[in-house]
Amino acid sequence: MIPTISRLTKPAYPGHWPVGKLENLFLAAGSAIVSLVDVYRHDMLATLTETSTPTMLLQQMRQGMLSSDNGRRILAERPRISTKSVDLDALRDLPKGTLGREYSLWLERCGVTPDTRDPVHYIDDEELAYIVQRYRESHDLYHLLLGQRVDILSELIIKWFEFSHFKLPVAGLSSAFGPLRLRHSWQRQDLFTRSGPWAIRQGNRCAPLMGIYWENEWSTNLAELRQRMNLTDVPDWRDGKGPQGKGKAKFDSGLEIGGA
Repeated sequence: MIPTISRLTKPAYPGHWPVGKLENLFLAAGSAIVSLVDVYRHDMLATLTETSTPTMLLQQMRQGMLSSDNGRRILAERPRISTKSVDLDALRDLPKGTLGREYSLWLERCGVTPDTRDPVHYIDDEELAYIVQRYRESHDLYHLLLGQRVDILSELIIKWFEFSHFKLPVAGLSSAFGPLRLRHSWQRQDLFTRSGPWAIRQGNRCAPLMGIYWENEWSTNLAELRQRMNLTDVPDWRDGKGPQGKGKAKFDSGLEIGGA
């Protein structure tokens, strides 16, 4: 737990750590600095997400979910994405090309597990906290939808997409300062001239992601889901081609800038 000034406020849900406005400001500033210095500190990025996101923006996300049948069901049923709730072996047995089969393959090839997402602590409203948790646990599926891997460039592409789609401040911060972590000039050139603009276009045109009930889409053909979500020109993350331009991903890099 990050030390904060002791408060007598009763937690709104299990794992909730109530803080005041001044504490929230210090947490946001501190977590932002640490996240920029050490990209491995996913806990700091998670803290930054929670302390920097305006309540009004989360309320707008909730209203968007309430405007669709699937969104209302998600809020009512509160599904979670983890190895405790998702049978990855069963997904692996689904037909080739389905969301579930491709998701299990992506996790395996990239050396990623859905169990690494930090729980929400600093969002005061219990339902809004769940929305942040759902967004966080869906992060890997955004990678799959956009044909991205887990190297730094791929993470930045996702952040540009997320900022365009969700308008989250943490995504904007990662988009602005994340390119400093790129080692090669061709990566920066590609991000600013091709893959970044592509990600922004996809974020603007994509149907609301928070309204996707992933658990009911495992048997859906991934190409059909992308078409339904208005996503176009998506690269194949397995061949190293597409908007990234060059090179293969290092699947063991561990550099998940955007896994908030």
